[in-house]
Amino acid sequence: MRSLARCSACLLALAVMVACASSPPPRPAEAAPEIDLTNPLAGTLLMQQGRALVNEGKIPEGMAKYTLALKLQPDNPTLHNLIGMAELQRGNAGKALESFNRALRLAPKFSDALNNRGAAYMQLAQYSLAESDYLSVLSDNTYANRSGVYYNLGSLYFVRGNLAAAEENLRRATREEGPVEAYFLLGQVEEKLGKVALAETAYRDAMTRAPERPDVILALAKLVDVQGRKGEARDLYLKVIAAAPGSLEAQQARVRLE
Repeated sequence: MRSLARCSACLLALAVMVACASSPPPRPAEAAPEIDLTNPLAGTLLMQQGRALVNEGKIPEGMAKYTLALKLQPDNPTLHNLIGMAELQRGNAGKALESFNRALRLAPKFSDALNNRGAAYMQLAQYSLAESDYLSVLSDNTYANRSGVYYNLGSLYFVRGNLAAAEENLRRATREEGPVEAYFLLGQVEEKLGKVALAETAYRDAMTRAPERPDVILALAKLVDVQGRKGEARDLYLKVIAAAPGSLEAQQARVRLE
């Protein structure tokens, strides 16, 4: 099992994964036509192209589209939210925070931006402010991504060492079919709490949802190995290697099989 410090670093990175944007998924950026800037919809189209590029990992190109869109729609809170998300993805939590604050000044009840600002605060280790934002989002009963917010809260409490609160919020996230990370982190929390059966259930649920994830398989393999279920553990270690032969997890699995 990884140390708390190592897990914490991973969780801060994962916070970006549950950040949200309001607009629907755009079509692939490479299929997008050139935008006529005199078109009344140019700002919106540029924003959609930018988001597609960012989703493909082409963050500088996406940010260039956002910059053009911003000249046309400087008071669009969704655009500021998307810029903040892109900044989070490239590790600029301070700049991301500025963008989310702009979005919230324009739309104070913009729950997506509030959730995302919480993720920025998490990356900046400003946990009390992050907690306040997440709890504020949960007060919005119409907010669709509640499972993501519960995961964010669970990861926050885990980093702070409050395992009981982490368990409670991660269970809420998994009840609402939240991200795979919620199941995976719940397994780690249950292990630390000594709830081995519940940890195994959480890992198996994570593996069902993401069978290609070598880290999830390895966590389950180690858990059953410690319980003396050597044959089952061996099969899982082999599955780790098959899933990702060149990964760090595969290296660990090979060592365990020696």
